[in-house]
Amino acid sequence: MIRTQFYTEDVKDLPRFTGPAGLKVLGNWVTSDIQLVPPSVLEAIDLVTAAQADKGFAPEDLDGNAHTATVSPQGVAVENHFVEHVQGEFTLDDALRVLVDFWDYCCLAMPAQVDQHRRAYAEENGRDPLAGIRDFLGG
Repeated sequence: MIRTQFYTEDVKDLPRFTGPAGLKVLGNWVTSDIQLVPPSVLEAIDLVTAAQADKGFAPEDLDGNAHTATVSPQGVAVENHFVEHVQGEFTLDDALRVLVDFWDYCCLAMPAQVDQHRRAYAEENGRDPLAGIRDFLGG
């Protein structure tokens, strides 16, 4: 179940971030660029946890339709391609919590697909980015 209920469906049945205002840019990046694409959610979670674990992690960009998110050991920087003032810098912990909440939303929205994508991602990359994540998040 979604812990924080950051994601709800709008009138078009698309996910919409409804969490704290300070995380709005991060939530909008997730909903508009990552969308309901389980491998993309897993990749973002994997990058954030890699940056947490390795202080020498080289920054990596995730480019999408509306944003670029740069993941580094210092956090996640999100910039909107179209609106210059829509940007923000977020801690890795905040980014991970938002991403895991979105994964939980995906599990509710498309339960038949998420396990298949999770297994395929783990097989292809040699690791499951969600393994032990609940221990880290405290729930």
